[in-house]
Order: sequence, then structure tokens, then C-alpha cells
Amino acid sequence: MSIGLVKKNKTATSLPIKLLPSNLRPIVFRTLTKKHGLNVNSEALAMLTDVISQKFGFDWRSIQSQQFLEEIAKFWKLEDRGIFVDAEGLKSVMKEINLKEEALRVQKAGRTDTIVDDQITEDEIQIQWQDYFKIVSPNEQPRCTFDKTRKQFIVTLRKEKMPLLASLSLNQRACVESKNNQYHLIMDRLSRNESFQKVSMTSISNLHSISNNNGGMFFNNEITLIKNVLGRDGQRFLLFGLLSKDSAGEFILEDSTDYIELNLAQTVKNQSSFYSPGMFVLVEGIYSASGGNSSLNQDYIGGCFYVSNIAHPPAERRDKSLEAYGLVDFLGVHRHIASANGGDRAIKIPKPYKKKLSQLEKSLTNHKIVFMGSDLYFDSPKVINGLTKFLQRLENSIIEEQDGDGERKTPLALVLTGSFSSKPLTSTTSSATSISNSEHYKGLFDSFTNLLANYPNVVHTCKIVLIPGDNDPWQSTFSLGSSCLNVIPRASIARVFVNRLEKLLPRGNLILAWNPCRINYLSQEIVVFKDQLMSKFKRNDIVFPQDLELEKDPLEGLNDKERIDQLIQRKDEHVSSKIKQARKLVKVILDQGTLLPFEKSLKVVNSQYDYSLRLEPLPNIIILHDTSFDNFEVTYQGCRVVNIARAMNQGSRKLNYVEYYPSSKKFDFKDLYF
Repeated sequence: MSIGLVKKNKTATSLPIKLLPSNLRPIVFRTLTKKHGLNVNSEALAMLTDVISQKFGFDWRSIQSQQFLEEIAKFWKLEDRGIFVDAEGLKSVMKEINLKEEALRVQKAGRTDTIVDDQITEDEIQIQWQDYFKIVSPNEQPRCTFDKTRKQFIVTLRKEKMPLLASLSLNQRACVESKNNQYHLIMDRLSRNESFQKVSMTSISNLHSISNNNGGMFFNNEITLIKNVLGRDGQRFLLFGLLSKDSAGEFILEDSTDYIELNLAQTVKNQSSFYSPGMFVLVEGIYSASGGNSSLNQDYIGGCFYVSNIAHPPAERRDKSLEAYGLVDFLGVHRHIASANGGDRAIKIPKPYKKKLSQLEKSLTNHKIVFMGSDLYFDSPKVINGLTKFLQRLENSIIEEQDGDGERKTPLALVLTGSFSSKPLTSTTSSATSISNSEHYKGLFDSFTNLLANYPNVVHTCKIVLIPGDNDPWQSTFSLGSSCLNVIPRASIARVFVNRLEKLLPRGNLILAWNPCRINYLSQEIVVFKDQLMSKFKRNDIVFPQDLELEKDPLEGLNDKERIDQLIQRKDEHVSSKIKQARKLVKVILDQGTLLPFEKSLKVVNSQYDYSLRLEPLPNIIILHDTSFDNFEVTYQGCRVVNIARAMNQGSRKLNYVEYYPSSKKFDFKDLYF
């Protein structure tokens, strides 16, 4: 009741008054025109006067009213409405601001000594880490859709079951909107990047400074829409869009307005990334109204764009993205708060609450998560021998920690990633004298259950997480273990195969996860994904004509002294080729904001769960199980990406796994010889 009285008293002081546009004109000019370069016409000024009169009353000159004008300017510029503010556009922007406040359910107090903040502090003391350690599969993850108009995510917690026909129509719609949503999401990210801000020319002094710095020419990194390029022959532009090929096999760039043919003969690419059709790229070059093979088509009037440089849209740090999108709970971990409020929208995580989660996280130094290497073939005697030694070592360490006074380092979870069979589970005709493939597959998990039963301390203290691979059901019945035929995300292993393992473990300690899945540990978000990404990137990387020139040895034709001088001057001589390849892979998936930045012809994706592949905002950790590459650990824009190779290579007697300590965010790569 006291909280309600605080709110009522606060609103009671703001009595509505009648202002004239002339009263508000100086404040609007100072905030919108002088600071943000927006020109407000008389109708829009009259509308602003009425709104501020009703909203702030006698406090129309307060900081809150100026912040309200700042919010209007922010929305106006984000939606790229131009420099002239009219009444119709202003009405739409103010409506979006009201919808944003309602959708995000902002729950924070205006002062630090109010009753609301005291309530948050009291709740923080009662945080239990068990409530914030969850494995979230795509079918449990809240549905996230990006509203391109409001520049915000709409996160819905409840998922209602729909009839089959309605589900199919939704899937068709998702297929159409998948790339479109990704385009607008990256454009929103670029709008916050200082490197791509529009040049402000709101005053004569700014015009003179720009002219003096650039010799009278206006050069900037402003992204131009393709439709605005037509008719400006011979000028240089920076474009952004989807890189693909047309029916004639020519490279084209497509944005929300049009498409244009690209000439890549003189293109110089950033060597630290892969490039393939289906990716969103930034291209810089010169537009020509004539030229290009598409000009022969009577229906095409776009000309050709001669690209000089190509690059990926730079990624954005996690904290900056979360601030821009309102600190929304994307994984639904705080859904119990929303349920208590009777809503189905994800809530905003208060900053004090998030800070308390981080503090608790750093204090739990004894927690760790073990990620085993992928392709744990339970039908391989060598793998079983390696698992036996691993489980025995883990059992002994738990017993020693219980007997001694040292700090416990028992794993919270063992994450096991398939395939769990060396052969794909396929449908076959069974007979009385033969065992069906499904019975054989179930027998593999029964054998693993018998092995695990020998280590009671492991059984009672660790969660077991199973992530399917290419040979695991049910997709293996039609893909025959082929990675390119499997649909992503891949559903979890059916419980019928692991019922004995489920009975052995304590209730809730067996988690059948999807591929990919996400792990929430207090304030951290960890993405786990198995696929052969490196081989896909290498096979589909575009080879530009300039790349062939760069492949030539620069030391060729030099004498011995010149060769030595050149080698000394090289900065990257100590960086191995594997590290360079790993950095390229990490940069491309984080810049693209998705785990699979390919065309649909290269990888089949269930568009209804497209949000489960999204890497926006960036997670804290990404665990890749790429068997086509070695172990690595690379950090880019604050996101740490780790690859864990195959659990055991052919001909080797070494078990590969990784221990992760969330409190220090450290990874420890382990090799267990047996």
C-alpha cells in the first residue's frame, strides 16, 4: 500500500496546465533543433505543447520533460524519418514510446532511497543460485521477434499449441521473414555504431568545419539505400545488404528497397573473415549507370556497383546491446516474476538485481561445468574405456573432497554431446532373429547406465546433459547421418531410449537438450552448438580475383638480406594459421549475429525456431563442437568462443574434454590418457 501512495503523491504534484507554443519553442529549439538537427513545424510544435502540458504540468521545464524530448529525438532518428518533424510522424513516434513502456514493464524507481528500491534490495538477499542454473532448449526459449518500427524485441513467454495447418502457415511466414528480420536487426545495430553515424550539418560552423577537414568534399561512413544510388553515376557510396546470386549467377546486393549487381573484380576484402552468399555485408565502391551483365535485361535499370572494399557489419558488445533493448530477459529465467504479475511478456531485469547475480556468481568459486568432446560413441570399446577412467577419476575427486577440508570442485553438470552411435539410426525391417536398430541404440544407453551406476557419488551430485548429434534419432532416420540433411535446431533424444538412465539419476538430473541449446548460469548466457562450421566456411568462401594476387609470395625475387628484413618486419609471424582460421570463424558468426550465416541451400533451418540461432545480444560464452577443427579459445567483442573437438580421434587413446569455471570465466582444456 505504501508503494501505491508514493506513486499517487508523485503524480499528484504534476497538475495539467495550458501552455502556448511560444512558451515551449525555446526548449524544443535547444533540444531537438540545435542538439539533434531536427526542424519542428508549427503543427508538431502545437502537438508537443499539448502533450507536455498534460504530461508534466507545472514541471514542463524540468529535466524529465527534456528527457522526454530526447526520447522523441532518439526514436525519430532511429526510424530515419528525416530532419523535418511533422504532426503525423510525431503522433506515431509518441504512440511507439507509450507501447515500449507498456511492453517492457519498466520496474525501477526514480530515486535511490524510495520504497521500491528497498524492496529490490530485500529480494536480492533471497537469491538461490539453483534457480538461475538452467538449460534452455529452443522449445523452452521464449519466442523473440524484432519490431523494426519500434526498434525493440517482443519476447513472449507463453507458447500456445496450434492446429497443424496453423503451424504450417506460421512456418511459411517465418521462412519469408527470417532474412528480413536479420537485416533490420543488423541495421539497428549499425545505427548505434559511431562509425556509421550521419554527419550533422545543423549549423554554419559545422558546415565550415566539415568542408575544411575534407577539402570541401563531404566524406562520411553513412550507409546509403540502394534505391537512392540510382541516377548518381560515378559517385562513391557505402551500401549494406544481403550478398547473394541472381538467376544468371552474378553477385548481387539486396536491401529493403532494391537490389544491384556487384562487380568484384577489384575488390579487396578484409582477410580476417569468410565471405559467402547468404551473409550481410558492407560494400564500398563506385556506382555506374551502365555496365554489368544485368543491364542487358530490359526489366533491370539498376546499373552496376564496382566494389573496392567489402567487410562484415561489426558486432556490438553484450552490455551495450542489452542497454539498447531494455535489459530484457531473453531466456525467460525470470518468468516467475512475470507470472506473478499475470503477464506473458518477458520482464526487464533490474540493474541492482543483475549486479547481485554477478556478485553471487564470483563468490561460488567451487562451481564448474564439464564439457566432454563430441562424438562419444557408446558402441566403441575405446570410448567406453576412456569414459571409465574419466568417471573413476571424477568419483575419486568427489570422495577426497568429502573427506578433506578443501574446497569442493564437484561439477554442476556433465555435458555429453553426440553422436552417441558410430552408425546412424535408420529404419529397417526387423525379424524374430535380428535386433532392430532402435533396440540396438537403446542398448547403448543401457550399457552407459550400467557403467555410470558404478560411481554413486557422480550419480547423486552431477546433472547429465545429453545433446544429440548427426547419428542420433529421429532425424538420422532420413538424413542417414549426413550433416547437410539434418534440420537445425535438432530435437532432443527421445526419452524411450534413456528411461533406464533417467531412473538411475535423481529426479531432474537428466536433461535432454536440443542442438543448439543455451545454459543460463546466474548472469551468464552460454550457447552450446554442434556442427561442422569450419569446413562449411572454407568450402563456400568466395575467392576474389585480388585473393589470387595476395597468394603470391612477397619474398619471391628478393635477395637474402631483403628477405630477412621483410621477415623481421612481419607482425603476424608468431600467429599460427590455425589461430588465424579460428579468429575468422569467430568474427564472421558474431558479426552476422547468427550461428548459421548461410543460404538455405547449404543448411536446412526450421524457421519457427530461427531465434534460437540468433546471437543478438551476444552471449557471454559460445561452446562449439566442431569436429572438423582443433580446440581453440578466442575472445571477440567480449564474447568468448571455445571449440571442443572430437572426444577421441581415430588411433588415439586420449580423451578430450574441457572444464569451465564460471566464477573466473576460465577454461581448462584437459587430455586424459588411458
